[in-house]
Amino acid sequence: MDWLTQHSAILNIAINVGMLAVWILYLQLFLFTFLRSRKPRILINRGKGADIDALCLVSNMSQEPIYPLNVYFTMTLADGSTCQAAITDRDLLRTPEEEDPPRDVTSHGPLNQGDFMSIGSFRHMIELSIHVSDSELGGLQDLQDKLQLIEVMVTGAFGGDDLEVAAKRTFRVVTRRTPWMVVPTEPQTRQIFSRRDRRRIRRMTIAELARYGT
Repeated sequence: MDWLTQHSAILNIAINVGMLAVWILYLQLFLFTFLRSRKPRILINRGKGADIDALCLVSNMSQEPIYPLNVYFTMTLADGSTCQAAITDRDLLRTPEEEDPPRDVTSHGPLNQGDFMSIGSFRHMIELSIHVSDSELGGLQDLQDKLQLIEVMVTGAFGGDDLEVAAKRTFRVVTRRTPWMVVPTEPQTRQIFSRRDRRRIRRMTIAELARYGT
């Protein structure tokens, strides 16, 4: 008891420091959980199959709604060249050859937590990319044994953020099989968080708007 009495001041300091460390740890955990819940999370995946006629599904796994804006579709060919196109909702809902909206394409309304939407089949998006880009490709027949990768990037508006959020996923295309197979190159959708990349996406969006306005 005498030892406790003599060192009570030191013990009180040690206890207070320990309690402060615990509170700092709890605060860090709270901030980490809060910031993580505020991050947008968009998933891009296949649905109704694994070939070129499978649907491309966009899901919102964020805590807040996301409003999808544009789809950027990039094809990489065997010679290393690329063909990129920005596909709008108007493009998704029609093609030059048909007046009726393609089957399974859903509206670009806001996606709440856990909601998903279809942006059409991979075949449909490849055909649209050929149509809206400046490529000299005539159609799917010109891509046989040439098309290697396709990248789907989805942009959207999220909460009060002043820049678009985005996510992208790359798929390998196996053209030696009929129908062509579409296989993800990585297990998860890549989320685009950095403001530098998001500013670049903003510039892409502005350039596309200017192109449509000319």
